[in-house]
Amino acid sequence: MITLHGDTNGDGVVDVTLTATTDANGNYTFDNLKPGAYTTDETMQSGWFQVSGSSPVTLTSGEHDTSGNDFVNTELGSIHGFKFEDMDANGKFDGSDTPMAGITIQLVGDVDGNGTVDTVTTTTDANGYFSFENLRPGTYTVSELFTDGTTWGATVDHNKDGIGDATTTVTVLSGQELVAVSGEEGPLGTHTEVNVGDALTFGNHKLGALGLTPGFWYNHEYVWDAPILGTDTSNGGVDGKGVSLASKLAAAGTISAPDIANNLPGNFDVDHDGHKDLLFTDASGKQLVIEWDDAREIVGGANGTGGDKLGDFVRYAITTLLNEYGVPNFSAPAGMNANITDWLIANGGVTHTDFNGDGQITNADPYILNYNNATEPGKDGFTKTVKASSAAWQNTVNGVPSGSQIFADMNATTDGATGNNMMLSLNQSNVLTTQDEGDHFGIISSVLNYSGSYLQLHV
Repeated sequence: MITLHGDTNGDGVVDVTLTATTDANGNYTFDNLKPGAYTTDETMQSGWFQVSGSSPVTLTSGEHDTSGNDFVNTELGSIHGFKFEDMDANGKFDGSDTPMAGITIQLVGDVDGNGTVDTVTTTTDANGYFSFENLRPGTYTVSELFTDGTTWGATVDHNKDGIGDATTTVTVLSGQELVAVSGEEGPLGTHTEVNVGDALTFGNHKLGALGLTPGFWYNHEYVWDAPILGTDTSNGGVDGKGVSLASKLAAAGTISAPDIANNLPGNFDVDHDGHKDLLFTDASGKQLVIEWDDAREIVGGANGTGGDKLGDFVRYAITTLLNEYGVPNFSAPAGMNANITDWLIANGGVTHTDFNGDGQITNADPYILNYNNATEPGKDGFTKTVKASSAAWQNTVNGVPSGSQIFADMNATTDGATGNNMMLSLNQSNVLTTQDEGDHFGIISSVLNYSGSYLQLHV
């Protein structure tokens, strides 16, 4: 309804008040008016607001005024989204996926139309739904906030860049209710439901941890240096209260225990230096030993810049094993440690003798990696060289994956990797390539976690 107020005699007092209703085309008319000053206003309907109104007008005798008398209105809109736990990390709500309740969702935009950007939050309900009502038309950024301390991967790719993300941008037009699921909107009235699907859907996959870097294990060797017999008394320096650094790292959840040596597989000390050696095992039961003192020196080295890649490979092989048994919620992809074992036996230079003294050399006898550290007699270093151009480094040979691919994948499982990371689902169901987004990871690709499947992913 439009109301006209008029001062026909110019005394400053309104002496005419008339009303009119707009027709089907939005037009209204006031006829047979005396000369004078007039203003008009409108009665707003619920859920609407005025963008602009009419201007005052002074009519002269016989004048018909048709300009400046328009009212421009727009209708409030709303946003209705959905959040779920994406158990298979495929970016779709299906199968065993479940809605996620109680998750904070943030909206950023000019909600009230005053020209200032507002930030408001809500939480998902028991069915994973969330909504923001009474929004002025405009562009809004919607984000899910990760605050529960769990490592999550975002699976829905909102901006179509190939990486799952936790933020989406949508535009609400007059009277629109944007929904992720049809029928999710509020009481429509004169509003229009617009199903935008994935644009307002957030999927998340629960991830395990990234591994620690070679540098960490070198600088904290007391975490994995337990003697083969007796009690380990070396757990790093202690503070004024007698608490060791290893205990602090374990309490913080960085490592699984102040001393992880007892968690490591096997019980070999092939060089009789009193320290537990590192043991790798392949799928057929073949065992490879890296002596503790050799491992200590190798893991502390720097990645080579020349053509020999063997040192780089062994450095990350050691790191992967220590991460597997020493980092909470970390797991190497299925088959990775077996492939490490096979590649090193085939290409790293090993000694295979009748270690158990039963008169024969079998898989019950471990292969021992040939390496002389600086404290041992003889030439320091490895007995073999693996060139970057070699078949062993570049190609699958006799069923053993290439050294370059295993190395790249080992490197990607550490939190020091640049670019994409390789991670496992917390329940170890999938191997995923991810991008670190700070409070979460964006999922790029995923495969089921079975032996060797990680080799299908490129990181």
